[in-house]
Amino acid sequence: MTSAMVEPAVRGARRAAPRSRLDHVPRDPLLRWSVRLALAVPYLLTAWVASATHATAALPTPNQSLLDHVATIEWDRADPQWVSQIFPPITTLLAAVIPGGRAGLTIAGALVAGIFLQKMIEIMVQRRFPTSTIVILTIAIGANPLFAYTALENFAAFVGLCFFGIAASDLVRFVSWRDTRSGFRAGMLLMLATLSDLSGIVYVLIAAVTAPFLRLARAEQRGARGANVLVIVYPTLAAIGSLGLINWIFTGRALGPLGRGILADTPERLAEVGDLLFGVTGLFLIAPVLSAWAMAIIVRRPGAILVSTLVFAGVLLSMVLGLISPTSAGNTFILMTVLAIALIPTAKERLTVVLIDVVAVVQIAIAWGTAFHREAVVAWMTAVAGTFAG
Repeated sequence: MTSAMVEPAVRGARRAAPRSRLDHVPRDPLLRWSVRLALAVPYLLTAWVASATHATAALPTPNQSLLDHVATIEWDRADPQWVSQIFPPITTLLAAVIPGGRAGLTIAGALVAGIFLQKMIEIMVQRRFPTSTIVILTIAIGANPLFAYTALENFAAFVGLCFFGIAASDLVRFVSWRDTRSGFRAGMLLMLATLSDLSGIVYVLIAAVTAPFLRLARAEQRGARGANVLVIVYPTLAAIGSLGLINWIFTGRALGPLGRGILADTPERLAEVGDLLFGVTGLFLIAPVLSAWAMAIIVRRPGAILVSTLVFAGVLLSMVLGLISPTSAGNTFILMTVLAIALIPTAKERLTVVLIDVVAVVQIAIAWGTAFHREAVVAWMTAVAGTFAG
């Protein structure tokens, strides 16, 4: 038998083998990328229509702020202050090289959205979620204006959230499944999230807080929890520490202009965050946390209540420090939803599955309710809807 005949046979046997918890979904790479493209189509269509008609061109969006910042960078420099100026470097450099300006960023965000949704589905299949839960949670996270606005108009924050969403699943595999490769991958993804958006610093802190509350596979090994946290946070600490050391040596300030930007206008942001917490807007801001509490009670994981509370407190602190803009939309909702996908255990009892599905359906209502109470999203939805209606 020739090698040309053996290879297809081996590949076919591999596809027919029982699925493991680490297999890609779908297994075939071509089919997998086709699913990603299919999931990206609604966002690509929205991006194309909005760009072609200039429907959202007059709206002040995070993407426009990113492009304005890129326009101020002197690309013929390479000194420590310049390094601070381009931070976070991944999305800054991408914004500089992606053609088409704002339209190019919306198309890039739409493509990233398709990849991200496929990865979330893959994670839920790997964790043996019931089909009903997979469908409802996929709709909850992706079929709402908050997700669409963040993907199409807040490229930096969305890329950071995507890196964190995948890292959260790898974190669970590392701590609870003894998968060392997933631990290293989670650490690298968290570093990439930090190098994509300032809010990535918050995601690393969230991972550090979450890891000790997960079921520990290496419970018999002394110091395993501390070692797990170190593996996860080390890449980010190394990246941020290197930048701080360079700035301190050459400028005398550890964070340079970046540090001044974080601390600037803190009292004003504190007042703005305080205003967000009152009224209907505050209710929708807190609603994802309440859903996380309900999910924790349903699956009998009381430690998850503390985790979700600390995560929400971290998000609020990040808004005060300027790591997350108080005017941003969707960050808290997407963050809580991807954490639920990564952390909730697989439900086996029928009643538990039904209750989880009910909470997931409530998430859909929360997403749409939040969208209609955020001015930036309402203005964007109005412009896009008017274009489609026309």
